[in-house]
Amino acid sequence: MAKNISGELHFPADPAAVFTMVTDQAYVQEKNERTGGINVESEVTTNDDGTIRIYATRALPAEIPGYAKKFVGDQIETQQTDTWQPNPVDGNYRGTLHVDFGKAPMVVDGTFEIKATDDGSVLIVTAQAKASVPFVGGKIEGIAAEQFGRAVRKEEEIGQDWLSR
Repeated sequence: MAKNISGELHFPADPAAVFTMVTDQAYVQEKNERTGGINVESEVTTNDDGTIRIYATRALPAEIPGYAKKFVGDQIETQQTDTWQPNPVDGNYRGTLHVDFGKAPMVVDGTFEIKATDDGSVLIVTAQAKASVPFVGGKIEGIAAEQFGRAVRKEEEIGQDWLSR
């Protein structure tokens, strides 16, 4: 069974400015470092059709209960691939995300959408966390959902700081 997770990041800028930010190599690197990433490596590439692919790897401290730590150790290695479509549909930018957690038996798959709001933009993330561990998989998915919520709040803070510069 998978755990549905979602979050909204609000920014005081139009969707095009937020899209430019989230697909900027320097922003991707900074975001991953400021959210606690260790040994962060990131790459942003544009395909011939204009699709933007963002690949980032990092290690994170495993701030999880002991029963879950036995699956990952003291650090969680993540590999995240985001793919963004270059042209907004109805003024909204859309993308997908996929996160692998190294030796942890978990994946997260989902979507992004950047929409205009009265005071700027909202980046909506909708995903599913899926742990393939008998008996404790649901608990691990719940931990992932909690950490996702914290990450969304931190990334919103980082993005707002980036846009204010």
